[in-house]
Order: sequence, then C-alpha cells, then structure tokens
Amino acid sequence: MWTEELFGSEKPVIGMVHIQALPGTVLYNEQAGLETAAANARRDYVSLVEGGISGVIFCNEFDKPYSTCVEPHITAAMTHVIEEALRGVKRVPFGVDVQWDPRAALAIARATGASFIRGIVCGTYCGDYGVLMPDTEGILAYRRRIGAQSVRILTNLVPEFSSSLDGRGLCLRARTAVKSSLVEGLCVSGVMAGVQAPWEQLKSVKESVPETVVFANTGVDFDTVADTLKIADGCCVATCLKENGDPGGRIDAERVRRLMRKARLM
Repeated sequence: MWTEELFGSEKPVIGMVHIQALPGTVLYNEQAGLETAAANARRDYVSLVEGGISGVIFCNEFDKPYSTCVEPHITAAMTHVIEEALRGVKRVPFGVDVQWDPRAALAIARATGASFIRGIVCGTYCGDYGVLMPDTEGILAYRRRIGAQSVRILTNLVPEFSSSLDGRGLCLRARTAVKSSLVEGLCVSGVMAGVQAPWEQLKSVKESVPETVVFANTGVDFDTVADTLKIADGCCVATCLKENGDPGGRIDAERVRRLMRKARLM
C-alpha cells in the first residue's frame, strides 16, 4: 500500500485540521479575520503532531454551504492558511480537502507540497445541495496539466449529507471507481460528519478492492478505532480529538495521544 510508504505506518491515522470559515463565505468572522483562522489552524496542526498523529488533512470544513467550484480567493486564502500552519514546525504527510471542489484541492496541494487530496471525484449523488456530478476526466486531466501527478486522490464513496443516484451496489461502485476513475484510495463515510461508517460497508468495500487503500472516513473514536483498523487501511479522525469532543473546538494533544495508543492496540 502506498500509504505505508508515505506515512511510515501500516494503518495510518489521519487527523483533521478544520479551518475556520474563509473570507467571503457565509460563516466568515470579519472581526477575527484570516490571520486568526491561520493561527488556529497552526495550533491544531501542532497539537496533532505533538500527539503522534500519522498525517493530517487540511479542510475548509466551515465554509458551509459548500461549493462545487470555489472562487479564486478561497483557493488563495486556504493556501495561505496551510503555509502559515506549517511554517517552521515539524511536518508530517498532509493532504487537502476543499469542500466540494477537488480541482481547487489539487491546486492547493501543488502549491503547498501536499501528498494527497480527499474529495468527491466520481459518481452521481443527490442531497442537501442538489445533484452532484463531478467531472472525473476533467479533474484527472487538470492534475496532469498542473504537474501534480504525484498527488494521490482519495474519493468518498458515500458523501456526507448525500446518497448515490447510482443503482449499482456500493461494492461494484468501489471497483469501478478504481478501474475506471483511476483513483488511488476510497473513503467510506457515515450519513454525516461524526457518524461512524457502518462496519459492514467498510468490510465489503475492502474485500471488493483488496489492493486499494480504503479509509474509514467519519465517526472513528476511542472505542472504535482499534476495531476499525482491523478492517480499514487507515482512518480520518476529527471530532473525538477536539477539546471536550466539541466539533467546533480546538484539537487537544492529549486526546490525540490517547487515540494513538488505542490505535496501536489493534
């Protein structure tokens, strides 16, 4: 698995840096400003690294409602935040997730030296934001055009707040996402952020694509991480690592240490 080479771990645990709402979005805090968002992202990143996390994803989590084509100032602002978060501190492998614009994520990854992106790259879905149909060919062509072929792509098979309009089963969609859409990894999520990905789905997807990286994408916590990693090749974690388990809080380095100890008991 490419993840073992990248993260130096057979079963990497990836912590989320949820960037505060960026300029121009509905929830942006003009009084706090962009530099506060950058400072908080840096604090969260350092806490994850101090806690022994395998890797990190920077995500514009609070730019709700999400856009499938973010404006240039979002790409620029997020690039600035990531660069400030990484400046002068220990680096671990990191990725980028721009909700829901994988092209912007690739552009930021290329600019910041990220190793991978996470997004929605293939499939057809319907949910809170209407119908979502990513341009798979265009996304992969864009990766080549900007010289980002080394940036791996993780796609979410079960996007949060949405359901698939594809009548095929989840396992068949997993196989064709790898063979036809040429992604390097799959993410299996619960119905929304913070909700555990069903183990039955996680297990069946992994069995369907044994040579492909499969991540548990949501709801992993202290009680479930060891069992989750017996099935998945890694996991993405956010809520349980935050102070008091508050989804909007800052990362707590001690909670990261606690989770990583649990993860090693798998």
